[in-house]
Amino acid sequence: MKRCYIAHAEDKIGTKVYPQIEEQLSENGSIVKPLLVIFTSDNANFGWYSRMLSNSFPEATVIGTTSNVIYSNKGTARTGLTVLAVTMGVSVTSGLLFEASRYPKRSADSIRKALNGFPADNSVCLEFNASAENCEELIMDTFRDIMQDTGMPLVGCSGSTAENPDRPSAVSLNGILYMDTCAFVLIHNEMGKISIVKENMFKPTKHFFIATDVDCDARKVYEFDHKGATGVVANALAIPEDELSANTFFHPLGRIEDGDLSIVGVRELFSDNSMSFFSRIYNETRVELLDPIEPVEDVWADTSAKVHANIPEPSFSVIINCFSRMRYFVEQGKFAEYDRSLAEEYGDFIGLSGHGEQFMYKHLNQTMLILTFE
Repeated sequence: MKRCYIAHAEDKIGTKVYPQIEEQLSENGSIVKPLLVIFTSDNANFGWYSRMLSNSFPEATVIGTTSNVIYSNKGTARTGLTVLAVTMGVSVTSGLLFEASRYPKRSADSIRKALNGFPADNSVCLEFNASAENCEELIMDTFRDIMQDTGMPLVGCSGSTAENPDRPSAVSLNGILYMDTCAFVLIHNEMGKISIVKENMFKPTKHFFIATDVDCDARKVYEFDHKGATGVVANALAIPEDELSANTFFHPLGRIEDGDLSIVGVRELFSDNSMSFFSRIYNETRVELLDPIEPVEDVWADTSAKVHANIPEPSFSVIINCFSRMRYFVEQGKFAEYDRSLAEEYGDFIGLSGHGEQFMYKHLNQTMLILTFE
């Protein structure tokens, strides 16, 4: 029996998808018995897939999230189901944070319970949160308060929606669907190391600003350097202010701390010269205008080198990619090439496309995270 199985099937009709998944997760005519199942799907069938997977694998911890694109080394689709099943060499415990957009700390004991007696070395916390408005920083603060002294890394993403926008994003743990909730698993690799590599495809320019008037809860900046935010950014790009909305996708902002770049994606521009973002910018924070790194293939090669330097022969990987990056590759005509590069470089993997990424208690945008197990 293999250590890791990947299953992938594409269709809008769940009853056509699931038999294909079960077939791919079988060996010698019998369905495998994993310890851990990670899955992602379109949101239309997500709840049903969650129940079916939990019924099929009652001894496994089963965790999942909705995704805008589902992908793996077996293919890419907008509808359907992708599953990663780990059959040996891991220890797992799990939990939930409720009221994610209001007060996740009320459920913080679930983190303490999961951590109790769990080894920190060669372990990781993998979390998925239903993408309620502005919940990520509250969730990260909750994990930081309890986990920051353990040395255990944290990686995760915010669920997104695909074919059925009337149904919000959701997460699932052990067959139950949750909204406005963060589901998490602690995973200990009993067979070697765990590596997390962060990839961004932007670089700082010479332009930087200080946020001088903000609404943190709304993730809104009214002024940079005591001037209207949109005017300041448009001036740095040397374009008219009415052309700014067409350029911010390719020129996000970034926070740099100890040489590490955290990308902040622009969400919306307003007539009062304010801007909203997909991550919080706090008052008196310095942010830098970013440019794309070209050619992007150099970025992919650098990421691959880092991953394989850490773990030359990965058993399996979880790849978290921002939906904005997927959109960028599509608009640049590079998505097929990007998809091929993932399959060639990382072997067995499951990919998630969310509305934001979380790494080491920070909420990021337009970033890729590769979680690799030796």
